[in-house]
Amino acid sequence: MFKKKVTTWIVVLVLFSLLEFLMLSYLKGYFGIYFSPVIFFISSAGVSISALYAAFFFKETPVINQKYIRSILLMLPLLIGLLYYGYSVFSQFPVDSNQSDVFAQVLSPSTWLLTGEYPYQDVVLPTYTMHNTYLPMQWLPFILAVIFSIDPRWIPLTAWVIMMIFFLYFLPVSQRKWDFKFTAGYFLTGVLAIFSMYGFISENSFDYAVTLEMLPVAYYIGLTLSLLRGNWFFMGLSMGCCLMSRFSILLFVPFLMWYVWKRFGSAVFLKSCVTTVVFIILIFILPFMLKDPQLVSKIAGNYENGAFGEWQVHGWQQDGEEPYQLARGLGAAIFFKRLYEYDIESGIQHIKEVGTLLSGIIAIFMIYLYQRNRKFLNHDWVLLGGVKLYLTIFYTFVLIPYPYLYVLPVTMTSLMILKAYSDYSRFEIRDPNVPLCIEAS
Repeated sequence: MFKKKVTTWIVVLVLFSLLEFLMLSYLKGYFGIYFSPVIFFISSAGVSISALYAAFFFKETPVINQKYIRSILLMLPLLIGLLYYGYSVFSQFPVDSNQSDVFAQVLSPSTWLLTGEYPYQDVVLPTYTMHNTYLPMQWLPFILAVIFSIDPRWIPLTAWVIMMIFFLYFLPVSQRKWDFKFTAGYFLTGVLAIFSMYGFISENSFDYAVTLEMLPVAYYIGLTLSLLRGNWFFMGLSMGCCLMSRFSILLFVPFLMWYVWKRFGSAVFLKSCVTTVVFIILIFILPFMLKDPQLVSKIAGNYENGAFGEWQVHGWQQDGEEPYQLARGLGAAIFFKRLYEYDIESGIQHIKEVGTLLSGIIAIFMIYLYQRNRKFLNHDWVLLGGVKLYLTIFYTFVLIPYPYLYVLPVTMTSLMILKAYSDYSRFEIRDPNVPLCIEAS
């Protein structure tokens, strides 16, 4: 009976995950500009609720601290294939500042830093000039591209693959005997996880070729792994990388801090926090913010200014069409645009306020949920479910729903699928006589 319950749970998780993958790739926008975002949201929410279900109903069992080279050997051909496919796609789109300002914003500061200049200067593009809108960990790795004169798209793609290898290597797999059945199942699980990235690249080839989103996603893979394993140094370093690349996780940091403190103890909490603070001071505050204290507000302001342009119909679009980026089947921005058809500035302000409010509520709710039930919760799955739920809400109300932004929450789903299968034979049913809410000591 228990085995059947776990199997049913995994099937539900996989079905929601597959729907989410498809809605970002082969079915993106298929159900129209209004239904597609709703279906994508339902699929993402379904994944997070499935994870939280596991947190409540499947007991946590002792972690087997082993490194599994078999999992790497199984997935390595898939990851190498993804590297080759990713290269074959971006090689069709030469880096061109007329098409996208992304790589100009990472290569210019990298070049300036290597020549001893201040990197946060205005970036001169063929038709306009703009201030660099990226935080340090968005562009610092591209120093390698400048030094070795390689295509900068190799940096995010390689970073994603490397962090997936780390995740697979350090993720505990409970099955000691790798028989054919388990090996085949694990391989198929990996195929599904990597399929999400393949599908995104295949169906969003231009977005993939002109953006670097796989780099911050690699940081989040590292953060997730460190939170599962409890390594304070890796935890602090990866948190610093996440905070210094995108603001996405900022409102969820209070829950993550509470989680680390309660699960791993005050020593790990303090050392990881100090590592993060020192990292941010050394990477951002001392070299850059002391010279320009308004740097963070400038970066945030540029993003909001860009949103105003994307909420309007472009000159190359036909009459009667909705703004291109808002009508691609992702996010709630299209609904706010319709509500504020004649007052775009108010629409942008209100979706920002709603997103901030709901994201903050999710963080507070997860702190309450974890504190009240932590004596019996499955810690790994409350973490994964909470992060996924937060990212679902945050990216639903993002100002500009670029498809590449959703690589992060979808990659989180891929990690959850791998974790689910690795936990399959370790799951134990929670004692039904234990109440779902007990006062934490």
